[in-house]
Amino acid sequence: MSIQALSWSIKQNCDTPTTKLILVLLSNYCDENNSCYPSEKHLGKLVGVSDRTVRRSLKYLSENNFIKIKNRLGTSNRYFVSVDTPDTSMDTDVQTPRSPMTTNTKEDTKDKYSVEFEKFWKVYPRKINKYSTMQKFKVVLKDYDFDKLMKATIIFASQVKNSNTEERFIPHGATWLSQKRFIDFENFKWKKTSLNNIAG
Repeated sequence: MSIQALSWSIKQNCDTPTTKLILVLLSNYCDENNSCYPSEKHLGKLVGVSDRTVRRSLKYLSENNFIKIKNRLGTSNRYFVSVDTPDTSMDTDVQTPRSPMTTNTKEDTKDKYSVEFEKFWKVYPRKINKYSTMQKFKVVLKDYDFDKLMKATIIFASQVKNSNTEERFIPHGATWLSQKRFIDFENFKWKKTSLNNIAG
């Protein structure tokens, strides 16, 4: 959930209460890049309206620059909530809104990542927001052994792979580290697992 997006959406004025509620729901599902991908059917079920009504509201939100829509074949569309983006155009072309979370910086470069972090990143099953994850990784290693962390990460990645977990249900690496979820795997019986198999 993006607190920033949710706070922003509550303050917006939309054409109908239904459209406003859908905007709030989208914002509630947002990740740190202010994007999400709930299905139209799911949104309709939450709001208590038909899929057609949901599509009408999404069209209004897109045309008025509240959101940008990226169409995806065979799955639900991806929505980018235009947090603090001024309504200067009615252009409906799909573009990712500018966000401080996705702005390239000098720090966010490959040569800033340590060898240890690259090993962790190779194994961790969801590759989102690498720089933020690296920051949490450095904090964890201040009082936690790297080998123990890698062992827990490999076990977690193996479970995700074996259970065919959908990506949206896998926590971001930064979240997994900051909430110290790796501790849950400390008492798992260690099995020799190939890093290549996990990464593949």
